[in-house]
Amino acid sequence: MPSPSLSGRRRPPALRDVAELAGVSIKTVSNVVNDYPHVRDSTREKVREAILQVGYRPQVAAQQLRTGASKMITLAVPSLAFSYFSNLAQEFIDEAQRRGQTVVLHSTSGGREAERTVLEGFNRVLGDGVIFNPLMLEEEQFARMERTSQPTVFIGEHLPEQLPQGSDYVRIDNVGASRAATAHLLDTGRRRLGFIGVIDTDQGLQPHSSGSLRRDGFFAALEDHGLPADAAALQAVDAWHRPDGFEGVETLLERRPEIDGIVCGNDELAIGAIAKLRRLGRRVPEDVAVIGYDDTPDAAFTNPSLSSISPDKHALATTALDLLTERIQGHDGPPRIVDTPYSLVARESTAAQPASPATDLEEHSR
Repeated sequence: MPSPSLSGRRRPPALRDVAELAGVSIKTVSNVVNDYPHVRDSTREKVREAILQVGYRPQVAAQQLRTGASKMITLAVPSLAFSYFSNLAQEFIDEAQRRGQTVVLHSTSGGREAERTVLEGFNRVLGDGVIFNPLMLEEEQFARMERTSQPTVFIGEHLPEQLPQGSDYVRIDNVGASRAATAHLLDTGRRRLGFIGVIDTDQGLQPHSSGSLRRDGFFAALEDHGLPADAAALQAVDAWHRPDGFEGVETLLERRPEIDGIVCGNDELAIGAIAKLRRLGRRVPEDVAVIGYDDTPDAAFTNPSLSSISPDKHALATTALDLLTERIQGHDGPPRIVDTPYSLVARESTAAQPASPATDLEEHSR
């Protein structure tokens, strides 16, 4: 049983305490703790009961010294206030548990410095490797790095093609996805479109930021349909939260009241936009169709239900964990970039309307 230390404090329960209570060797207790198969069921049960009685918990640091692996990984995401990231985190946690791994969840909501701390390795090792979704870091920061401090898989859209050694990148084709969302509105007859989601900061204007990529997809779809770029309108916002969509759509309609379809940078913006449109007396989808991005759980329950781009979060999680596991196990090849799939989920907010007369577009594009 736990005994006092020289300082008078009780030391944490150790393997030998479990072994003494169960009447087995320390090696047997270690085999049970590490889930080795060659232990009799009766012995395993006896050891587990002793573990519960003494309150023993394996020390990750000691386990890592013995085996070279802790079976722990760090997942660093920008903010759990975004439902997309909280749901994505759950996908990683569920998949990691199926693999016998534990996820240490880390939020970089502190901004650029918090992300730099992750990129530089936390100043200490937190598990075997890192899955990291940067949002604020400049692309030059990655270009200056020759190698990550530990096995790393980047996710998200905010990285250049040139990555440091020791890392991989799992992403979704944001340009293609936004192109599909915009084409969907055009195919339902809308012709006077707006895009809400441009962020006029240094980070927001980076070529690989979500806003820039999804804006590019928006314009690509217009070109595909033979529509001039100036037939559409861009609306800048401070961030991608619901209040930004709520305020942004009002400003957009003040400038371009003829808008009949809106592509939003994410679902949060779209949900905010729908709320403001209702307050302004604009019917969705009869007067203005709205489509989002991320297919968050709320999308199916808005009024009307929100059409959205649905990234395959399960594929993203499994692919990232596969690549990270290979890095942890010693793979040291050049950085790999993997695109994961997405789909378009059409709901009530983009129900088809009769196509607008061509003269309307010509009139607004002059």
